Amino acid sequence: MREVKKLEDTYIVNDDTYFADNMYVTNSMLKQLMTGSTMRLDHYLNMEHKETESLIVGSAFHCYILEPEEFESRYVFAPKFDKRTKVGKAMYAEFEETLDGRKPVPGHYEFAFERMHENIYSNINAAHLMNEAKGRETIHFWEDVETGLKCKGKVDAEGEDYLVDLKTTSKGADHESFNKFVNDYKITQQAAFYLNGTKKKDFYFIMVELKAPFGVGIYKMSEQAIEFGNKQVESTIKIYKEYISNELVTDLNGGNIVIV
Repeated sequence: MREVKKLEDTYIVNDDTYFADNMYVTNSMLKQLMTGSTMRLDHYLNMEHKETESLIVGSAFHCYILEPEEFESRYVFAPKFDKRTKVGKAMYAEFEETLDGRKPVPGHYEFAFERMHENIYSNINAAHLMNEAKGRETIHFWEDVETGLKCKGKVDAEGEDYLVDLKTTSKGADHESFNKFVNDYKITQQAAFYLNGTKKKDFYFIMVELKAPFGVGIYKMSEQAIEFGNKQVESTIKIYKEYISNELVTDLNGGNIVIV
């Protein structure tokens, strides 16, 4: 594990301030550096991050499970409107006036959320992890001692010696689908980055399907996975250190022809 020093921050206290800040290093930033190029990081930092329906649904379900007392003030299940018609457009305009800052979630997810919640808490292992995780949506700050970089991470749920990342998926929660998820989203690095910052021992993913039968899969990251993730953190955080020191060329291969 990497040596870290705990930090405090009184400005970043919610999603708005958390996602608006680029001063602290996040796992999402480091993930852009997996190729060794900083071009993707440049794009990530400068692009407009639009909230797609899938992002809103994922965030809404996190709130539904992790902060249920906040759900009705942040989100609302929206009826279906045919905005191709004049009547449908008018009805949607009336609906928008009732939002009062809340984000609309397509109405058919109301049943899905209920079943997903039921399946998580009817699974003995998932229920135990969630019930014993008293910390919810906690923001952590730390300094990576070797590089001196300030880092941050927002944890879905945390128990005394473990972290939980709750993931919704439109694919499957089975083992084969999870293995593909590991490769596609580089989650070994995510697990190592968060364990370093929080000094917890274990990292679990709870995968929940967004479609019937709303299956639940629980995956604990192995010691080998965390070790591999730490190697990824080490390489990408060093690239980031060079990047902010203006010492690293952002070109993918320096303009050279690569022979493969």
